[in-house]
Amino acid sequence: MRVDQDKTFYTVTMARVFTDQGRYEAAARIYRYLLDRNPDRPDLQDALDDVLAKLAEAPRCWADIAGSVERWASLMLQTHALRRLQRTPLPSEAMNRR
Repeated sequence: MRVDQDKTFYTVTMARVFTDQGRYEAAARIYRYLLDRNPDRPDLQDALDDVLAKLAEAPRCWADIAGSVERWASLMLQTHALRRLQRTPLPSEAMNRR
């Protein structure tokens, strides 16, 4: 069960937990939901504003590091292939062993 499907977990406490974990989008979604139901709560608006400010400063998760992860994976695969090739005897070496 995903938390965003069950609004039971849409509480200030859960929004704070998400904020503490750096999950600013999830926290903002909860604060917006709570503000829709309680528009007269300035504390919710202040908390949403704080989360949105942090969201603007935070890297966009995988979007920002996807290139680095792809490059790392490619290098790991190349390293693995190179190590396998280094263990493979050349045809001339195989003949000399006979």
